[in-house]
Amino acid sequence: MMPGTSRKLGTSNGGPEWDTLMEVHHEPIEKNYKLLEEIGKGQFAIVRKCMEIKTGEFYAAKIMRKRRVARGVAAEDIAREAGLLARLRHPNIVSLHKVVDTGTTVVLLLELISGGELFHWVPSGELEAAHVVRQVLMALSHLHSHQVAHLDIKPENILLSTPPPMPNIKLIDLGLSHRLVPGSEHRALFGTPEFVAPEIVNYEPLSLGTDLWAVGVLTYILLSGASPFLGEDKQETYANVAACQYQFDNEYFSTVSEIAKDFIQSLLIKDPKERGTAESCLKHPWILTESEASQGLGGAMISAVKRGCVEAVSQLLLQGAPLNVKDSKEDTLLHIACEAGDEGMVTFLIENGIDLDTPNKKGLTPLHVAARYGYINLVRHLCLAGCDVDKTNRGIRADVTAIKYGHPDIASLLDKLRNPIQRENYIKQLQPTHRPIDRLHIRLLGHCASGKSSLINSLKSGIFSFGFFRRSRSQNYTTKREPSIELDVTSKHGSLSFEYSDSEYEGTQGVEWSRGNVGGECIFWELCGREEFLPSYHYVLTFQQPVVHLITVSLREPLTIQLQQVKFWLRFISDRIASTNFGFGGKYNDVKVILVGTYAPEPLAPNTNSASLLASLLPFLREFALILGDEPQMVAVDATNPSSPGLKLLRSYLNNARMEFLEEGPEVAESILRRDTPRAAASYVPLANLDKQSALVWTGLAESWRSYMQSLEVFPVMLTQEEFLKEVRKINPLVSLEHCRHLGLQLQNLGECMLLPGNLVVLSPEWFWQDVINWQLSLEQRGRLGGRTTGVYALEDFQARCPCPAGQALQALQAVNLCVPCEVDDDEVEYEIPCLNLVERLPGLWEPWKSCSNVLPHSGLRLSPSEAPLYHLTAVFPHLQAQLRKITQTWDPSNSDLYQWWRGSKLCIGPCESIITFEEEEQSCIEIRVRGPRGTSAQCFALFSIILDAIETTIELVAPGMLLERHWLSPSQLREYDEVIHSWEPAPVISALIDKGLEEATLKNPLNGQEETIWEIVGCGLPLIESCLPGPKQPIKQIKSAVQRRLAQMLDPPDHHGRDWCLLAVRLGLGDRVAQLDSTVDSPTLRLLNTAGADCTVGSLIQQLRALDREDAAHLLLSYTPTYILSTAADSETGSNLSR
Repeated sequence: MMPGTSRKLGTSNGGPEWDTLMEVHHEPIEKNYKLLEEIGKGQFAIVRKCMEIKTGEFYAAKIMRKRRVARGVAAEDIAREAGLLARLRHPNIVSLHKVVDTGTTVVLLLELISGGELFHWVPSGELEAAHVVRQVLMALSHLHSHQVAHLDIKPENILLSTPPPMPNIKLIDLGLSHRLVPGSEHRALFGTPEFVAPEIVNYEPLSLGTDLWAVGVLTYILLSGASPFLGEDKQETYANVAACQYQFDNEYFSTVSEIAKDFIQSLLIKDPKERGTAESCLKHPWILTESEASQGLGGAMISAVKRGCVEAVSQLLLQGAPLNVKDSKEDTLLHIACEAGDEGMVTFLIENGIDLDTPNKKGLTPLHVAARYGYINLVRHLCLAGCDVDKTNRGIRADVTAIKYGHPDIASLLDKLRNPIQRENYIKQLQPTHRPIDRLHIRLLGHCASGKSSLINSLKSGIFSFGFFRRSRSQNYTTKREPSIELDVTSKHGSLSFEYSDSEYEGTQGVEWSRGNVGGECIFWELCGREEFLPSYHYVLTFQQPVVHLITVSLREPLTIQLQQVKFWLRFISDRIASTNFGFGGKYNDVKVILVGTYAPEPLAPNTNSASLLASLLPFLREFALILGDEPQMVAVDATNPSSPGLKLLRSYLNNARMEFLEEGPEVAESILRRDTPRAAASYVPLANLDKQSALVWTGLAESWRSYMQSLEVFPVMLTQEEFLKEVRKINPLVSLEHCRHLGLQLQNLGECMLLPGNLVVLSPEWFWQDVINWQLSLEQRGRLGGRTTGVYALEDFQARCPCPAGQALQALQAVNLCVPCEVDDDEVEYEIPCLNLVERLPGLWEPWKSCSNVLPHSGLRLSPSEAPLYHLTAVFPHLQAQLRKITQTWDPSNSDLYQWWRGSKLCIGPCESIITFEEEEQSCIEIRVRGPRGTSAQCFALFSIILDAIETTIELVAPGMLLERHWLSPSQLREYDEVIHSWEPAPVISALIDKGLEEATLKNPLNGQEETIWEIVGCGLPLIESCLPGPKQPIKQIKSAVQRRLAQMLDPPDHHGRDWCLLAVRLGLGDRVAQLDSTVDSPTLRLLNTAGADCTVGSLIQQLRALDREDAAHLLLSYTPTYILSTAADSETGSNLSR
């Protein structure tokens, strides 16, 4: 019988009938074919290469053993696969040449494909991946058109028929395929775990969409090399699939386009009915070829808008897709987006010029649709873009539609916009002007009595008013009355002090906030030099805007005191700047610092530069080159004399800084105003420009808001974001939340508001600093505490010592992490303010446990900022106590306890105890000790991890640029409760771990002579955790940004041997990318660290740096590399590792 005819043949042994559309040959395979090497193997089948003896043609012989009792392939399954291959011929499906029944086996002679499995090929880019996925979809489209589901899509079942980079593919192995007849249900539990769909895991009816889920998994793997659902074992994988838990981890998808992610998201949907079809997937913009795109992409546009994928729509527009396409109901893309309530898509379509007033088949405009479904923000977008609010549908306006469907707020909004002149004014208010906001913020930092207040008064007075200026003191007052900050030579600190000696001295309290004019409007932030206020300064220094820092130091102090004070404030500023924006050499791109020496002698000697009085400090400030710049700006002034030469020089520095900050402002405004926006589309300055400290530009809304505030007899001091939006809409009903946020940034730049975490808008900075922060933290007000020295207050108690409404003050304190609400009972809340906790440590909090102490879990660690030995943790520890309180709020109070005192906390959970103290002897440090009874090692380790997490969170919040060294304490001495306990510096610990594991590396305690493994030191007595890796195994991509900045400072500048970053790149196997990494603007070292692969670890980096004789950089890594990495997956690149 010739191929292509239908024939029913009974098998020789009475088995099932064949219907393969080709003749089944009952003969030994060796009769006409020579079997060669094995090329594949399954559970019940072997695939061997074979040659037809007569023609010399090569085929793939799939030899399947017929089932006998329990083993083998059921004859009906063999018949089904052969029948499907015979019927469903397609260029992307392997073809069937012949079927041979030998009696005990059935041999399918298949097309021989020699290109290998897709499993062994990695595409170099999205174009190649899309090319392969497109062919898989074409094969599935053919199968699905015959109601056949493949049900085993995976890379091993896809072969390459032509070589890469753009290979053709063939789908193989239809052994699990089934014809899914409409109206019938087919359930099965089979397939490769990481590719099966949720309906298989849940034993629900299968569908053609089951194949599309596998295509989504396949695409994810092709683009990333990672599997979206693969777990530690089969059960975990099934659980991930059933929950549809996956994410686009930045480590794998940082270079993958949004349109490709959208394609994957359109397939990895739990409900198979929502996955679309193979045909619809072939119309996705990521899959379409250029020729198909040029022939019309209307259907793809509609599909992308329905899915809400702005990136996909953008790509389609670039390919020439029409914007005015309509669906079967004559809905435009704008109708579809409005019905879905998709603000992002509506905004995108408007910005690209879509018609706003086109009616659909029912006569409804997009405004009618938005009004019908109650999407008031969409109504605002449409009206702001200039839609016709009076356009009717059969005589019915959109406001009437809103009333009909129960949306009176929309009706009221549209009624306000009926007046075209008023509507035009509203729209104009939200558009930027050419006028930049040129207000300069000046932050003054320095110790008490360093002349900050006098300097501000002199700067405000101007050079022409000195004749009317009255000095606060004579320059020649007696030294007996002189306030000073002295080096306490009797102190064990041997360092700077925050105390001042003049009892009559009245200085600034906390932060003084004021306005002035120095070549333009300025906002002055004067930060008091008193220790009790340091915890509140993080907010002032961590939000960025056009700002200059003036560090003041009295020139009457000894040189050692001057140096200590300047270094303290430079480090204080550096620690509070997140290391996310730095340039070549690690330099801060958005920070300007000027050193100001006050109480300079007047007049200076002829031809003497006032800066020379501070020049002797510079050799000792080289570590701060990142913040001071290549040419540090310094000036010596008589702060009480507005006409002094030093002040003139300082004014010129400030004016130059203002001009630098304003350079990009007008350009930004011009680019926005020139933008070809459709109709009257809303536009405003991109907020990203703030990162570069470029000035914002004015809008009419800002002007109107200022006028509105001046008209109020009593204006609010603080509002939530929602309340602020409500107030702003009294001025302009078209304002969106984004407009409101931008207005807040404008007002903050003007110095007329402060934006606090938690979406709070402070409209009176004076109230925030004077009545809230300064009042609560000042030593003078602590006398009003009475007996409440624990820093814990009920609302009524707090109100008794607060000059303003307690509720608002507490809300503001919570926003800056100085206060934590604590639920006492169901209806009672108390507020803890750690800065006001004056309780001394109680005796007996850490009494020795002597019973079998040698086997009890003990562990300890000291965290210290080696770059700044003293006082810098003073500002951090109260925030750590607040963070600990936040953590314990969700714990069972019957099984946990947190007791806190001045500079200390004791945290207990179950039988485990920990004590966290702030020590300040020769060096500041936070010390942690954890202990527990026998058998609680795991609980102690978990408790230690919780505390370390709290510290890392606190540092990130308060001082993101601060680096802390980890000094591990000897557990053997902790168990013995020795008075002096040895601690190991981090460098020898990390050095030992470069070549050895946590259990093999040992350190000797010089105090008791014991050898202790590093895991014994850090592991709380636990057996080694499988997912716990030595710190040197950490990928260099995960090095903290503050360490990266310091590496850039060391490695970016060329030296006499060449460019070390370049030599390092060659040693790390990245020599071919040197040209791409090279830059004199950005940091090439940072680019190198971000480019290196996962196999490049901190340990290998240290070794290569040592080979380059860069011990300074190697020591930096040894000092700040975590001791161990705790990860759920040992080889994880996701950045979710927990570093300790």
